[in-house]
This record gives sequence, C-alpha cells and structure tokens, in this order.
Amino acid sequence: MELLIEVVKKVAYKYMDRVNLIISGNSLTLEYLYNRDGEMDLYKTLTITEFDGKLKVRVSPDRLEGIIDVSELDDIILTLDKQSQTKNHTQEEIKYIREKYVAGTKIELVKMYDLIAPVPTGTKGIVDFVDDIGTIHVNWENGSGLGLSVGIDEFKVLGVDEQ
Repeated sequence: MELLIEVVKKVAYKYMDRVNLIISGNSLTLEYLYNRDGEMDLYKTLTITEFDGKLKVRVSPDRLEGIIDVSELDDIILTLDKQSQTKNHTQEEIKYIREKYVAGTKIELVKMYDLIAPVPTGTKGIVDFVDDIGTIHVNWENGSGLGLSVGIDEFKVLGVDEQ
C-alpha cells in the first residue's frame, strides 16, 4: 500500500487538474479526460495496483498491462497526459504544418509519447508528408513509420534535403 500512497501523492501534485483520481480498496484509477467540443469526455483509464513491491498497471481501452517499478510510472502518466491533450488541428494550422515540415525535412526525435512502440529518442528521420489531420509522416532511420503529432511529440528540425 506504500507504493500506492506514493503514486497518489505524485498524481495529486502534478496532474489533479486533468485527471479524476479514484481510490478503491487496494487499487488506484486515473481517468484521463479530454475536451471534445467544449465538453469533457473520458479518454483513457489507468488502473494501478500494488503487486510484490512493484506496480501492476492496466490502460483501458487499449488492454495494455504490465508490471513496472514505480520509477517507470512517470513516463506512462506523462504519455497519457500528453495524449489526452491532443486536439484537432484547424485547416489553417494544417496548412502551416505542411508549409513548415515539407517533404525532405530532416528531424531528430526528442520524445515520442506512445505507450506501445515509440520511436527511440535521438532517432533521425526525413519527413515524407503531412496528412489531412496534421500528422507528420516520417521515414525513420530505424525503419519505423510512426507519425509525429504536432503539439504532443517533441522533435527538432535538423535541415531540409533539396529535392
């Protein structure tokens, strides 16, 4: 129960304004909310229970489960927090993203907020295109094709290849 108390303190300090914190028995549930057309709606839930000095976590509706050390929880919480802040880009914003990140733009990943298989920090890639919702599609040097979400993922521009 000591680990859960530590988690409650951490969450209350950093994220209380953006999550619902539900304590029930020996488990803690964080409900991540997002703004949908001016109304708050449920994005995902993270359920945490203590298990043999570690934490058992489950992300719903993704059906992701795992046993982690408390030190790994920050990254999961931050990723869900970032993802829940995603907004739909306006057509004007998408136009700007397309103009700024043209095909051939060289980038380096600082941090990708993805729970399943993020591209590793420091990986370099070249922009292929920007789609109709503003996702930047990148050909990463490690072969991954995961796109970047502007305003969520962190990356830096290294230059532009002349086509």
